[in-house]
Amino acid sequence: MLNVNFCNCNDENIRPRNHHGIVCTKCNPALIQPLLVAEEIKAYRTWHFNIESGFVARNNGRIQGWNNFNTSPPPGFTVGSLHSSNQPWHPPAICVYNNHIAPDPYCSCGYYSVKNFGVISNQFSHDSTDEIATRFDSNILSSLKRLMSKKQQISFANLFFHSPLLKTLEIANFKILSEVSLKGKVIECEKGYRSEQIEPKKFFLLVNFFELNALSEQLGNFIDKDGAEAINSTIVWIDFLNNFLKGIINVYGCDFELLVNVDKNNPIDSETLNREEIKKRDVHSSNYLSFEKDLYINERLRGIADTVLISNKILKKQPFFDLDELTYFEKKYLESDTQAQFYQRTTAKHLRTLQNRDINLSRIVRQNRHYRAWGLDNFRKYQEKILSFGVLYLNIINNEIDYKEIIKSDFSEIFGFKYNLFLENYRSSEGFDPHTWFPLLIQNKTFPLLREKG
Repeated sequence: MLNVNFCNCNDENIRPRNHHGIVCTKCNPALIQPLLVAEEIKAYRTWHFNIESGFVARNNGRIQGWNNFNTSPPPGFTVGSLHSSNQPWHPPAICVYNNHIAPDPYCSCGYYSVKNFGVISNQFSHDSTDEIATRFDSNILSSLKRLMSKKQQISFANLFFHSPLLKTLEIANFKILSEVSLKGKVIECEKGYRSEQIEPKKFFLLVNFFELNALSEQLGNFIDKDGAEAINSTIVWIDFLNNFLKGIINVYGCDFELLVNVDKNNPIDSETLNREEIKKRDVHSSNYLSFEKDLYINERLRGIADTVLISNKILKKQPFFDLDELTYFEKKYLESDTQAQFYQRTTAKHLRTLQNRDINLSRIVRQNRHYRAWGLDNFRKYQEKILSFGVLYLNIINNEIDYKEIIKSDFSEIFGFKYNLFLENYRSSEGFDPHTWFPLLIQNKTFPLLREKG
């Protein structure tokens, strides 16, 4: 803002304040006059996205995507109505501390956004790689290390290595960047803006390819997969994320683009090109490349992935395991071991069936790691949730999928696992209707109604 003095306070005795969005009253003793902006202001900000509930938080009614000063709905709105819209940007910003219209120059209220696209390495970072990697490590890799036997580790690692669906379901939460239009009252700050209203125009997911590929390599270490197979696993995963998020975002009437950061000194290029040649390549001139359109990704990285696929077909490799592998070893263990059956009976009262929202590999393993008898009911529900997510994904990318199509057709290439043995041995617990497992995500009226048939 042209009529605001930036803070020059150096007195160590002054209470420390964060001035990225708040006007310092000591350096601005006079009343600040607002500036009128005739045209639309374009900016950028992130929203927290949850695989199970979309842009809406599940805990304590808090609306994700607002800054910490916007935790309550404004007058005339209820938490229920905001959840039904699945649009945390829909209501105008309010201040929960003072009775004034948000944003206020002397307060910290309002929707926060920044001026520059693709900000990294600060509190307004737009790249989602660190969040995804952290959850991948805690929910998948750490859980694999806690499994009871080497056979179980190999079985689960195979499923996660080949299945983009399982990996996506387990990472659960990450941020999505959006280009936004600012409306109503707008205050320009040192790093961006605080506004009364905000409207997303286009969404982006920003990730670092080789950092995600390092996660695939760690999974591959459990099952002796080489670097080329890891790249194929990563490409398949990003493809899945791209298709899933594009379908979700289109429901909101916005475009979506997945952008990939490919480091200049990445592992595969540094092996074949010297440092000077890498610096000269125009393909690396931008930090983030279009996953769908960029030539480097589609020729170099997809070329490696396609070679793996062709090799598997020539060698007649069948990389996909059945969904029933999740409980196969444990069921065999319980059926054949009398002592295990004893443990199952004596510890049953300590093993509760997890609620649907708590069903994931990490919770199941943590709950049962102290007992030799595992909670098979929790694993069966986990299998249903996985297949339910597959049904939802197919519905999103193909508009409508009947449950009978899942039974009749083979979607192993898309899911990254087989499920014929699972369906043969299937005993319904919760069913795999996406409405049962993802009610907040699909309650938006533009999603086709899904109901289990037969």
